[in-house]
Amino acid sequence: MVFVVASGFVKEWNCEQSSLAVVAAVARERRIGFCCRSDRPALASSRVAFVSGSSAVRVAISSRKCCQLVWRGGRRIRLAQRTLFCLAQTVSDSLEQMRKTSSSSVMENGSIGMLSGKVLVPEKLDDDGVALLERAGLQVACRYDLSEEQLCAALGEYDALIVRSGTKVTRDLLERASPARLRVIGRAGVGVDNIDLAAASERGIVVVNAPTGNCVAAAEHTVAMLMALARNIAAADASMKNDQWNRNKFMGVSLVDKTLGVCGFGRIGREVARRCRGLGMRVVAYDPYCAAEVTKSVGAELCRSLDELLHASDFITVHMPLTESTKNMIDRNTLSKCKDGVRILNVARGGIIDEDALLEALESGKVAGAALDVFVQEPPNKFPTSASGRLAKHSKVVATPHLGASTVEAQLDVAIEVAEAVVTALRGDFAPTTVNAPSLPPEMLATLKPVADLAQDLGKLAAALAERIQHVNITYAFRDAEKRNATRFLRASILRGLLEHSSALPINYVNADVVAERRGISWTEVIPSTIGSGDAEFLRLEVGGHTCEGRVTSGMPRVTRIDDFDIDICLNGRVLAYEQVDRPGMIGLVGTILGNAGVNISFMTLGRDDKGGRALVLLGVDSEPDSATLDAIAERIGFRPRMMVF
Repeated sequence: MVFVVASGFVKEWNCEQSSLAVVAAVARERRIGFCCRSDRPALASSRVAFVSGSSAVRVAISSRKCCQLVWRGGRRIRLAQRTLFCLAQTVSDSLEQMRKTSSSSVMENGSIGMLSGKVLVPEKLDDDGVALLERAGLQVACRYDLSEEQLCAALGEYDALIVRSGTKVTRDLLERASPARLRVIGRAGVGVDNIDLAAASERGIVVVNAPTGNCVAAAEHTVAMLMALARNIAAADASMKNDQWNRNKFMGVSLVDKTLGVCGFGRIGREVARRCRGLGMRVVAYDPYCAAEVTKSVGAELCRSLDELLHASDFITVHMPLTESTKNMIDRNTLSKCKDGVRILNVARGGIIDEDALLEALESGKVAGAALDVFVQEPPNKFPTSASGRLAKHSKVVATPHLGASTVEAQLDVAIEVAEAVVTALRGDFAPTTVNAPSLPPEMLATLKPVADLAQDLGKLAAALAERIQHVNITYAFRDAEKRNATRFLRASILRGLLEHSSALPINYVNADVVAERRGISWTEVIPSTIGSGDAEFLRLEVGGHTCEGRVTSGMPRVTRIDDFDIDICLNGRVLAYEQVDRPGMIGLVGTILGNAGVNISFMTLGRDDKGGRALVLLGVDSEPDSATLDAIAERIGFRPRMMVF
């Protein structure tokens, strides 16, 4: 029995199981939905998996028979009954047409749009995710609690593997298992740190994840923690269970008219902002990759700098991946710029907040309270003397054991999202949640690698220079046809350099465009029609008012221009970049400050616009200067150096 479900309407057909393949093919072709259920009463309480093009939607059937489509990005849309009726009727008409025009052999075969293959699921996956895989024609083996040896022995028999955080897919596992059949690894969740992406890519294995399924759950948990922090709910509840009644001790603060600072304005940050605007809060946001139009769309204000957010906020919540650039982003220096009595929340990743600095601020009263769902060391009770352990037990801290994604609905959403991605990848189509990519042919890679390295270096340089990245102008000035035809690959290398320091996931030529578009970044590309025989080839980026240019010389990528400054440098390792007035003693002054801090200089290059005018200095350093050292340099030369790693 096949059902198409609408608001207060169910269209059904009697058909053989083989005919479901025809329905699937029609649905994909016309970008409409379909579902299968064995009996009608089950629809009253179930979530029904649909397929629409390459994007899965889910239909929640309530007791009032109200239908709501929930798209991948978390955007919820209610459709009118007439619209849903037309959708159902379209499927009905399409099925009838296919029955009239399709040969009986096709109908009996039932292979249109169906897959054949086996999927191994060694950790718990929601039943709806498993059902989606099975409806695609895949055999699913749910073999929970496999040991590493058992997983290694079984892996070679499967086309796809779906794991959560508990299964480590290491290089050693892939090498020992020799999984010749394995084509896709699905991660039911966001983080892929438990999967060796390089080892998977070397074997042509596509790795996909489910980055959006838990967005709403994380946002809701943030709001719950915010309220608990403001009204001392956890401590008050504990006192009641201890037979106490002390109303004065747990006096809270109101949220209305308070300012919430959201650091990181991706999907979760925006969901938090929407909810807190509904609580009557003013919301300000800081995200160098977010356009002002995006913040305005949810009623928030975009700050030009992190300092601006710190000065304005009564509550601060962080929603960003843990990367080198976000590690300890909230430290002693940033906390000192906050309002007295600020309250801090972290429902993102342990390590974004310097836990030692937060402890000191809680003890001094600079921070009135904190709400933490994540810690540097988890579980913190196993490390009682660490900062994580002490924060979890602190009287001013509301602590939860990493519950951001722990809702029934989030687990269902994640299961459906990863299952859909696995099906798409096994079908040979592009899965938007792919986090790696197969290697280029060796002969092409040999030609493009130095140019790609240059593109990535220029992207990193532009990311360090630009305050906000909204649009990228790219000029490819190459005579070689292979390079001129590889702009997608080179653009991905540029975007990787621009984005990787702020992304928890690898950026590659498969997902670079998608990640950039999701962050509101656009680009234009220019390929000069002719280049004189005596003119040098070059690659140029224009980002956020800054220009970076470079070329490949003797097989080595070299940066040849930054803004108005002509330079010539092969960027490598840690590099400090800063502007100064071109006068005697300035370089020695900076060198002395770095030397006193124990930072060794490995190389230096300087470009200037005119004698006695402005100069740009790039210093290679063996170790990263701390914040105090950079502040000392800024105080003496009037410009705070920017740290880059190449």
